[in-house]
Amino acid sequence: RGEPPARGGGAGKKRGAETLDRGLDKQEGKQDPRGCGQDGGACRAARAPALRAGGAGGRVIQVWDAGVEGGDGQAQQVDFELTTAWRRDFQWVYVKQVNASTRTLTESPIVGDVLRVTGLYDKNGFSDQSGTQAITGGTSEIMFYPGDNAKYYVDMTVTSFSASENWIMCTTVIRHTYATPYQGKAQDVYPPGFQYEAGSEGELAANQPFSHIPWKAYFMGCCRADLPTLPAAGGNANKPYRLETMVDLTDRDNSPSSRTMPIVTVPKWWPGDAGAAPTFYVVAKDQYMPSSDPPIRLSGGVTNYPLPEAEWEAPLMYSVATAEDLGLPSTTYAPYTGLMVDSMGMATVQAQQAGYYQVAVKVFSNGTKTIVDFMVRVVDNAPLGPPSNAPPMPVASGTGLLERVNGWVGFKVGVPAMVDLVVTDPQQDRLVLNYVFSGLRVAASTAAGGGGLVYSPMELSHQGLPPGALLYSTAEGAIVDIEVSYDNPFVSHRPQHDAAVSKQNREFVNAPGAQDLWNRGYRPVNITGSSGLNVNALADTLYKQAFNLNAGTGGASVYMWVLRATNQAAITELEVSTSASQERDLAGRGFVRVAKDLNMQSSSMKEIFLWYKKGSGPAIVDVSLVDVAVEGQCCAAGSPEMMSYDVSDVGMACGNCTGGFTLVPANLNFGASLNKIFMYVKHSPRGMVSKQLSWVPQMPGHYAICYSGQEADTPMRLSSTQRCIDMSIRDDPAPMFQMLGNLTTYMGKLLTFKVAFVDIRHDDEMVTIRQATDGLMLEGARFTGSPSHSVADVGMSGMQRETSVMVEWFPDAKYGGFSGHVCFVADDDGMGPYRHSDTSRGCVSVTVERCKWWVQTEDTLVQVAARFGTNWLQVWHFNPTILHPDNALPPGLIINTGHLYQAEPSDALSALAERFGTTITHIRANNWDMGGMPDSGLMVGQNMCVVPSSCATAVNVQRTVG
Repeated sequence: RGEPPARGGGAGKKRGAETLDRGLDKQEGKQDPRGCGQDGGACRAARAPALRAGGAGGRVIQVWDAGVEGGDGQAQQVDFELTTAWRRDFQWVYVKQVNASTRTLTESPIVGDVLRVTGLYDKNGFSDQSGTQAITGGTSEIMFYPGDNAKYYVDMTVTSFSASENWIMCTTVIRHTYATPYQGKAQDVYPPGFQYEAGSEGELAANQPFSHIPWKAYFMGCCRADLPTLPAAGGNANKPYRLETMVDLTDRDNSPSSRTMPIVTVPKWWPGDAGAAPTFYVVAKDQYMPSSDPPIRLSGGVTNYPLPEAEWEAPLMYSVATAEDLGLPSTTYAPYTGLMVDSMGMATVQAQQAGYYQVAVKVFSNGTKTIVDFMVRVVDNAPLGPPSNAPPMPVASGTGLLERVNGWVGFKVGVPAMVDLVVTDPQQDRLVLNYVFSGLRVAASTAAGGGGLVYSPMELSHQGLPPGALLYSTAEGAIVDIEVSYDNPFVSHRPQHDAAVSKQNREFVNAPGAQDLWNRGYRPVNITGSSGLNVNALADTLYKQAFNLNAGTGGASVYMWVLRATNQAAITELEVSTSASQERDLAGRGFVRVAKDLNMQSSSMKEIFLWYKKGSGPAIVDVSLVDVAVEGQCCAAGSPEMMSYDVSDVGMACGNCTGGFTLVPANLNFGASLNKIFMYVKHSPRGMVSKQLSWVPQMPGHYAICYSGQEADTPMRLSSTQRCIDMSIRDDPAPMFQMLGNLTTYMGKLLTFKVAFVDIRHDDEMVTIRQATDGLMLEGARFTGSPSHSVADVGMSGMQRETSVMVEWFPDAKYGGFSGHVCFVADDDGMGPYRHSDTSRGCVSVTVERCKWWVQTEDTLVQVAARFGTNWLQVWHFNPTILHPDNALPPGLIINTGHLYQAEPSDALSALAERFGTTITHIRANNWDMGGMPDSGLMVGQNMCVVPSSCATAVNVQRTVG
């Protein structure tokens, strides 16, 4: 609007008497130290925000080799990510406000707002915990300190909020440049067994190993939340908060990333049953290691000493954070003694008093740490303990409170097992699904950071999820698809039965498509109380039972079909369009049109279409159709619940007298008849929230979704205990060949063997196997049957699947002496976004014995001799165990077809042929590996099969064997 660029509290945006600075220039640091506008108006009534949860972690963006001593002196860039949750009803200072023209500065934050963290802390410490300073002079600055005398304001973006629990969740990323990779030298170290020989004292000193003092980055302020029923022993109410991490860029390239719900609800612990102490999990992960691989150290925090390979791994370790871990004096922070955390991140809470408890967990990986600071709500509920008058908590379904799932880029996560999020409420109250979905790896963090989340008991609209992820509703017997079919039944063509126009309409005689829908599991929506449908004569009897949405119009009979399933994405909303503008609106809202006009062949010029949406609200489990002319109004005319029909002929009816059904506000006979037909839908029962995560990851990484179900309408707003699904996403690897031992066979014996490759266990992954066309091949080999998948999944804890083919090859008489590696190639399917096709190769060693024939059915010595270019007398001579030449040869008998000979010095093919009364061609024909061998190509000790001629002399052999 022609306003000059804002510089340090310059141009502001006025609302009445208040001014809000929205043009802060961070780079020059010219901000109002109070984080307010010029007149401080937005801060006058501001008190300190109450920290409910927080975590601070760093990750390296760019690193050069810049040691404390030497190096090229270039800087190191690091991103610090703060994930924090705060009291929503605090009077926040807005840096940016979504829909600012329609909102006031006193409204609570929503998703997308950018807030400045303010409080009661300044460089002189916590000098004012009474709030007087904030009221009289504006709040003091709350800063992030990277540890090298720099400081940054914390402007955080709201990513989610819960009105019922009064919190907002925010993220802040601060990029900082360090001059050196660590703060300085700590002390000389003398690793056992390490020696260094130097030519001078200076050289020796320069190479002396020493440990580092890491940078200590922290975010600090006041004050912690002072919540109702906050026990004195576990609250640290109104005390300062501090999040701290360590930075040594020679050793670790990141600190662990962690996510949790801001408030985790657990039942009260009953000391009499120690085994029933409530638990939940804190999920954390190294930000750079792919999937669930363990973190790696680089230097161990020591210069001039190579870290032994045995010490490279730096597994994540969990513990209850102490005041020292937070960098606070023990007088201002006391860890809750009822919290215990094991090495896997499982937290146990032994709280005997209901209320809110502040807890902090340290996630430590050699060289760095992350503090996870949040609230635990303990409720007076003990389903496993003594009887209690307190209402029971909602309960999350699933095996345990932590589930581990493996997946691959480009493939839907959770196949063949679905990723289900189910919470039930014993009180049958409506539930809100609260969740946080995060990428615990650098590349994944940006993917998971898009979009915000406004928790709602009705519709979540797939908020707060990474690209490619949708959160669908499911329910037992839910409607998952809708189709429409047409019919021109015989009864509609009887004289005087219906409008005259119907007599000409015979396009849909015999209900085309109805039988196919039935066979696919669809069922028609029926007339209430009707009967008479004969499945064996569906086309002739469908009209007797199925509801006709086009009744009384003279048009085709229009039937609505529904498909039900329990473990598929359910339809959550149904709408009806009667105009082009409504169609555009529904399409823009994510609805899908059922592409058949409900007014087909009627007298109306209007087109009416059904539209459905598969969202994340309650699933539709039933549909009821009402013909007002036949069944009457839902409620008596004139009743307070009944609204009169409007001029657009849409009509409304009440919903509290329809057995839990609600009206879809449209007349399905709009513009075609005085008959008014209405559709009612019934949603899944109260007291359960059931969602299914449908997600095709776009990049590898480590992800976590933690969720709970919270009552929407009760005064206590009870919640289930947080449950987390820990997902390791990897790139799809190439198929891996399963090694085979050496295969040995005989001429004439069918060789059968299995070629197998292992790839990911996913129903959408297709692996094809073929024989390699380069190198040695088995001529005439064929695959038998279709590729088969192993019944039992193998490897990687059952996350791999074997694809195999059976190979058959018949080595005939020319393959004696065949030996070598025969290779096969496997290709996996690269079809689909974010997938890539991979090819791998595997080889098997195949050997065919020389001078050995596997007798076939009905073989005789004459037939065998002919195959090898000799006569039956020779073959009989080679096999002294055959007592009579006319005896039948049993199938499977191994007989000799010649003599094995081992080459001696100076042997040549021509000399051997002359010696044994045969030819070079005949020798080559009986030795596959000598097919192209030159006369002098024999190696000393080389084996061969020779078929000598005892009926001819060595000087007059004339026979040539082809």
